[in-house]
Amino acid sequence: MNRLTRLMMLSAMTLGLVACGGAKLGGGEEGAAAAAFQASQPAGRGSKTGQALVEQALASGAASITISADCTKSGKASLTLNAAGGELDGLINYSITYDGCSEDGKSEYNGTMNTSLGISIDPKYTSGAFVIAMKGKLTLEGEISDFIDADVKLKMDFMATSTHAGSVSLVVDGTIKTSEGSYVYANKTVAITAGELPKA
Repeated sequence: MNRLTRLMMLSAMTLGLVACGGAKLGGGEEGAAAAAFQASQPAGRGSKTGQALVEQALASGAASITISADCTKSGKASLTLNAAGGELDGLINYSITYDGCSEDGKSEYNGTMNTSLGISIDPKYTSGAFVIAMKGKLTLEGEISDFIDADVKLKMDFMATSTHAGSVSLVVDGTIKTSEGSYVYANKTVAITAGELPKA
């Protein structure tokens, strides 16, 4: 009987650990914006996988091509260029498929996001600004276990594209949903900390 009790307790503890997973994404609308910002980094914003993917795809001259690379910390990101355009209106249209892709070494992204990259001339940004439109749903696993369902545009200074730490200012327009709620932005300026996803 003692052995059976110990086995039952061990099973219950194991199930409890599996059920727990990571924390939910916190921080409200800032946390959701930070998750979208971090998800956009592998495809063209100064990380080691970033501009290399976009530039390789454009240099190929193909109307449609898929290129993969390792993410900064672990996993892969695959970029499929759609030179003929797509759902989103930008200078460069592509989709990114994330396979255990981690930019911070704490949480991994999985799923596919339709994306476009544009350039904005805005006097607030002395060096110019990127506008990145994102539409799709990604899951996060690891320290944060959650999802982001985004139909959003992020505008940021060119200098923000290679930022993995410190404060970043974004202008956010659109909607981002997480397990904590749905956040609607109307060209709202949001301050986030790059490289950090807040826990609920």
